Amino acid sequence: MSKRTEQVASLLQQAINDIIVRDFEAPRGTLISVSQVTIAPDLKNATVYISVIPDSHWGSGLNAINKFSSHIQRELKNKIIMRSLPRLHWQLDERDFKYKKIDDALRQS
Repeated sequence: MSKRTEQVASLLQQAINDIIVRDFEAPRGTLISVSQVTIAPDLKNATVYISVIPDSHWGSGLNAINKFSSHIQRELKNKIIMRSLPRLHWQLDERDFKYKKIDDALRQS
């Protein structure tokens, strides 16, 4: 990743987290945050990885954030000055789940 895409990814991650904290109402008993943002080299698309706690609410959390995506995109246009803002694509960050499975397996052995 180039320095430019890293800077844009970091800026987007912070701005999206701010919007989620300020405006988003997560499903009851669910915490959602942005864990990582990756951007295509042409800066036209960004994949936003979200962490959903607890794991059992992954589906409802991703569904809720997808429904809220257009609001986030509008707010980003007001917050970030860029010629063309990347189109956001949402994906669950499954790293925590994988780490938990590995930890559980190690504890059982």
